[in-house]
Amino acid sequence: MPNDMVLSSREVIPFSYAVTIQAANFAAGATASSTLVLGTDSEFELYGFEASTTADCALDTAANARSVANVQPDIFSVFIKDTTTGRDLMTTPLRRSQVCGATAYNFTREGLRIRFPRQEQFQFDFVNLTSGAGFAFGLTFILKGYKVFSRLPV
Repeated sequence: MPNDMVLSSREVIPFSYAVTIQAANFAAGATASSTLVLGTDSEFELYGFEASTTADCALDTAANARSVANVQPDIFSVFIKDTTTGRDLMTTPLRRSQVCGATAYNFTREGLRIRFPRQEQFQFDFVNLTSGAGFAFGLTFILKGYKVFSRLPV
């Protein structure tokens, strides 16, 4: 690999941004919103999305860690808007399995990495798609990727 292709941790580091909705605010049929502002120190290169909920099975053993049965795939939907530019990242709210996949650990890679500038702002609108009294759950939605810093002189 040529030297100009080698990156150091001063230039790129793995990073995740997360938004969290507490179970107390997310009962069956409820909506919840959260905003996220990317850091001021670097650009962010989005690699994919991941989600977890308190309704997912907590068992994490070698025998069942990758089992689809551990996940409640379509118990919420999400709509993401880039509020810095006013652009929607989707045309309609999408179910969890459409954005994050329907397998354990729920990570779905984007086809291309998407680079966002410093301090880009996003709004996440979630809907709890469950019905029935008392089915509230907490939710963590994660943008996984890389912080990309300015290239250092050689």
